[in-house]
Amino acid sequence: MTDKPIQPPAPGWGVVVGSVLVEAEDDPPDSWWNRSFGRNAEGFTYEFQIVRVELTDLEGTSHPYARRYQLDAKPRVERTFVARLPVGTYLVKTFRHEGLSAIGGDLDVRFSVEAGRIQYLGRLVLTVPRRVSFGAPYTFRIVDARDSTLTKLQQRHPVLAGEVVNSPMQVQ
Repeated sequence: MTDKPIQPPAPGWGVVVGSVLVEAEDDPPDSWWNRSFGRNAEGFTYEFQIVRVELTDLEGTSHPYARRYQLDAKPRVERTFVARLPVGTYLVKTFRHEGLSAIGGDLDVRFSVEAGRIQYLGRLVLTVPRRVSFGAPYTFRIVDARDSTLTKLQQRHPVLAGEVVNSPMQVQ
């Protein structure tokens, strides 16, 4: 996933556009455990792991040479992305707090890349507690923020001036 200028889609390739937003709760938790031992979610970078899946490995776990991608996001800062990818099905598999592999979770959000198309995937919104501790609950959803996302990116990525089709990510 890159912020560098993107080439138009070619045979066997497509372009996807979307964004990620990590929201941290505003209210401090009232648990003495979280106040004492939790870490403030605002200070983390969140890593989203994306893998290209095959028909024989729909969970993206058994092929060691599967193409893998990473998308980083800071809390409360929308991270827009444009990627030129080979045709196929992709899985936004997990997220984690950078440097803390034990704190994170599974997402199981899928999208497909179609040949020669520019596709808008939507905004993946991840909501995490204000103070993070092991086993802390999180939620996520996909929302349509097409207009604001494309407006931000069109000057930097002229290829987006073409026809962008809606093809939202799907939660499995």
